[in-house]
Amino acid sequence: MQIEIIPQASLAQALYDDIVALCTRAYEEEFGEILAQFADSTHVVAYLNGELVSHALWIPRTLIYNGTPLRSAYVEAVATEPRYQGRGYASAVLRALAGAITDYDIAALSPSDPAFYARLGWERWRGPLAVLTDKGVVPTPDEDVMILRLPKTPPLDLHGTLVAPWRPGEIW
Repeated sequence: MQIEIIPQASLAQALYDDIVALCTRAYEEEFGEILAQFADSTHVVAYLNGELVSHALWIPRTLIYNGTPLRSAYVEAVATEPRYQGRGYASAVLRALAGAITDYDIAALSPSDPAFYARLGWERWRGPLAVLTDKGVVPTPDEDVMILRLPKTPPLDLHGTLVAPWRPGEIW
């Protein structure tokens, strides 16, 4: 398997189209509009014998922990071609991603499968979650977030408050 890390600005249109198609198949929903929201993203792609089999991306996103801003690599669109799922490709992509984001304070994501991410060292945020809107801080008690501690991660109490700036689409 070959893994590449590619900033959005350097992503060839054909590969971008392949990523959209892979995510659409893996999530069983059209992913073109979703991926279009992440203009400042960096993609991690895995190939097997020249075929795109797995993908993840991160975007820079400031998260606020107990009032302190943290420079976050926020992970989105973790997907593996359905016929290759369960073979460790997404795990390999996420390990490569973790090795590439060491200059951030923290990594975060909203998990579709918390047990999968926990096996890779991600921790479930147990404290209050909220989003910062133009009307102030709005609690998001129904959301689920996991974090990955990185070399620059300050001491964190997972029961503290974590706030994300509002964004269109999925808040977390």
